[in-house]
Amino acid sequence: MQLEWQQALARRFGSDLNVLLHRFDCEVVHAEELTRFVSRRQRKAAFKLELGDGRLLKARRFKTAQEVVVAAALTPLLDGRHYSRVLAAFGSSTLEEWRPGATLLAEAVTVGQVRKAGELLGRLHTTAGLPGPEVAPVLPITVHLALMQKHLGALVAQGVLTSSVAARILDLAEKTMPQQFETGLVHGDFCVDNMVADSAGKLVLIDNESLCVGPQDFDIARAWCRWPMTDAARDAFTAGYTQFRGLDSFLRHRQFWALRALLMSIYVHLKHEQPCYPAVAALRSLGDGAQEGFWATLPEQSATGNVSGL
Repeated sequence: MQLEWQQALARRFGSDLNVLLHRFDCEVVHAEELTRFVSRRQRKAAFKLELGDGRLLKARRFKTAQEVVVAAALTPLLDGRHYSRVLAAFGSSTLEEWRPGATLLAEAVTVGQVRKAGELLGRLHTTAGLPGPEVAPVLPITVHLALMQKHLGALVAQGVLTSSVAARILDLAEKTMPQQFETGLVHGDFCVDNMVADSAGKLVLIDNESLCVGPQDFDIARAWCRWPMTDAARDAFTAGYTQFRGLDSFLRHRQFWALRALLMSIYVHLKHEQPCYPAVAALRSLGDGAQEGFWATLPEQSATGNVSGL
């Protein structure tokens, strides 16, 4: 068993991890892989490490070294009470704090916890002191639209969408696309799957690898797509969030950002050969013109199911 995790670490991290561990002057005595998508095409990885002195850390491999530069620059801005942070970085890899806690289930989260989650995201989106574009560049809206076109093309090529449905979705995106958008520190994957409750009941975000500077409204759309909520829970989330930032701009362009979030998620799932039928169904409902009430009934994007042509 030890040989297995040693080989897995060497395969995933190469020499990067040895360099990082040397800074902690301690050896790994056990490792457990946490990688969500394990596939032939996956370059990212995450492992729980137990060191010889009893400390626990999380080792993470990013797709590129530039992503590590961004993560290392942004993580000091996080509130350490509620977010795990990068401790050391080298090459394409990081060592992060291991934050113990109870896993949260979407159906069991209390209204109070949902409100607190909204506060955390609102506070994150209004973080001051962000680095400049030379460290954390912001994608222009034209790039967001181009990525949607790319993802639609891939879904058509794989038979997930028909060309007519894809054209209708692209037309809706172009009509609802904002000409300008507000930017700030965004999480990139804010959802209950990436939270735990610590021994005091405090919410802690434990997977923050997608931190970047970008459109907060896209971050909200992704969070609401990834985290199915009841009407009461969504009201509580909104109440918490709007203590720090309003939702007017998001509501004006929510269809565009919802399409962007769904397309990205479906593209990633299929790239790693993971089923995502509920997300495809939600995408088609938006393409068919659904405008009201879809947030509360939008299914979890990582739910299993067979993808069929639409």
